[in-house]
Amino acid sequence: MMKKIVIIILFFSLSGSVFSQINEAGIFLGGSNYIGDVGRTNFIYPNSFAIGGIYKWNMHPHYSIRATYMYSKISGKDSESSNSFRNYRDISFSNDIHELALGIEYHFFKYSLGKTGYTHTPYLFVEGGAVNYGTLGDNRSFNFTMPFGAGFKTILAPSVGLAFETGFRYTFKDDLDGYPYDPDNANIQINPNNNDWYVFTGITIVFAFGREGCYTGSF
Repeated sequence: MMKKIVIIILFFSLSGSVFSQINEAGIFLGGSNYIGDVGRTNFIYPNSFAIGGIYKWNMHPHYSIRATYMYSKISGKDSESSNSFRNYRDISFSNDIHELALGIEYHFFKYSLGKTGYTHTPYLFVEGGAVNYGTLGDNRSFNFTMPFGAGFKTILAPSVGLAFETGFRYTFKDDLDGYPYDPDNANIQINPNNNDWYVFTGITIVFAFGREGCYTGSF
C-alpha cells in the first residue's frame, strides 16, 4: 500500500508544468467511534472526543499530500447495542489510540488558499499508516491501518481553511476491544473473522504558509 502511494505521489509531482507549493498546517477537532465485536454497530456515531494535527503540501490545485496525527479514546458497550445477543452478553471496553498516517487527497474542484477563485471543493483521501493502542495486561501494540474518507473544504478567511471530513480506518487485527477470540468462552463469542474499524468525524482548521507556485497545467 505505501509503495503504491509513493508511486502516485511521484506521478503527480511530475505531471504538470509548475505546481502550487503552498503549505497548510492545522488541527483536527471532532469525535471517534469504534466498529467491531462489542457495542453499537453504527458506521458513523461519534461518541468520544478526538484531536489531531494535519499538514498538507498542495502540489496541484486538484491534489494534496497530507500527513496526520490523531488521538482519541474509543469505547463500546453491549448495553447500547440494538443487537439482542450483545444486550444479553453485556460486556464493554475502553481503549485509547494514537495514529500516524500519510497519503494523498483529491479535490473535485481546483482549490487553493493562495489563488483567487479556488475557494471550495469536496474531496476524497486515502492514506496508509500505523496505530498504537492498548491491549490486555496494560500492554500496547502497533498495527497497520488504512484510512480513507471524504470531506468538504472552504476558505474561512485569507490563508485560513475550514474543512469537515469523515475518515474510516480499517485495521488488520481484531483486538482493539481487548477481547481476543476464545472458542471456549461461549459468553463472549468474539468473531475472529471480522477485523476492527474505527472512524474519525470532525473539522480541520488550517493556516497556509509558503510560496504559491504559478500553475500552468491543463487539468
